Amino acid sequence: MIKTYNEAVDNLFKNEVVRDYTLDKIIEAVCLLWNPEDDFKIIHVAWTNWKWSVSKMVFSTLKKAWKKVWVFTSPHLIDIRERFETHDWLISEEEFIEIVNRVLELEIELSYFEKCFLISLLYFQRQKCEYVILETWFWGLLDTTNIVNPIITAITSIGYDHTDFLWKTLKEISAQKAWIIKQDIPVVINKHNKVIEDFAKQKNAPILFTSKKIKTNLIGEYQEKNAAIAYEICKYLDLDEKVILDWLIKVKHLWRMQFVNENLLVDWAHNINGLKELKKHIDNNFVWKFDNIYYCFWLKKNKSPELIYKVFWLEKNYIWVDYKSYMLEDLSKYKDLKLLNVREIQKLSKNNKNNLYVVFGSLYMIGEFLK
Repeated sequence: MIKTYNEAVDNLFKNEVVRDYTLDKIIEAVCLLWNPEDDFKIIHVAWTNWKWSVSKMVFSTLKKAWKKVWVFTSPHLIDIRERFETHDWLISEEEFIEIVNRVLELEIELSYFEKCFLISLLYFQRQKCEYVILETWFWGLLDTTNIVNPIITAITSIGYDHTDFLWKTLKEISAQKAWIIKQDIPVVINKHNKVIEDFAKQKNAPILFTSKKIKTNLIGEYQEKNAAIAYEICKYLDLDEKVILDWLIKVKHLWRMQFVNENLLVDWAHNINGLKELKKHIDNNFVWKFDNIYYCFWLKKNKSPELIYKVFWLEKNYIWVDYKSYMLEDLSKYKDLKLLNVREIQKLSKNNKNNLYVVFGSLYMIGEFLK
């Protein structure tokens, strides 16, 4: 029996098991729990990029429309409870401990993400929520979350990411993500994709296609495309159009192109599409404002720095962030690196106001700058 919050968090990490890449265990688990996923109206969002943005936009809008709404996202930056956000904020430490013990009582060997998913379902069920916005993890067909019966789905983008252990082509990626589309349930997309559209037709799933942009206060042109997806979802849920547009303008989005101070910018760009959007925004808005721009990054395990160099190929001011985590790439294989820790980079930014320091690459590291 786990008694403290730290023990509960440690248990999820330390007793991690490798997923067997089937839905068998998670189906067994929810059956033992009497299928809590059937108690909500679920909005299911798949992605390569920007699912977090879309999910948070829909969450904020539903919350301001006085709906009881919860959102399950991943990963977290500072506190694991960020993954289980409600209209009242986060799950309490005491309730988190109770629910972790309930999951452990099932005596099923589950992966870290599978446990987090069950925690979210049990917590949302306790709170008697009406709507749940549910993000997929990496997958589509075999994603842990793909056992649900949503009222609407959305696919925010298709691009390359995690190709070291996932699919290698956009066609393969599209075919997997498309599996969140359910029979007769509408799907929102913002870019034509033959694979996804053909799959939707097979499922008789109406396609809500949006090519327009919706104004939002979030930084980055791509956020206007994300806001259009959120708009279509909320319109389908029969929310008042004025409420939707008002709150898409007011939505707050931490961690995406967020200034920690006037010349220290953090962003969680970590794959080719996200990095290109980050570079576009820097080129359009900051190059002429600062004497130098320093790119401070770290990568998750098995990701090569060539990914960074490919996008920022004209740049020379690279700083590798010295932060220890089992999730991050081992630096010992690389030589001649400029290596600074979080405090050193923060100090540099405060002492050199004419330079811009851009921190990106891995969420596991970015959280250290926001603490």
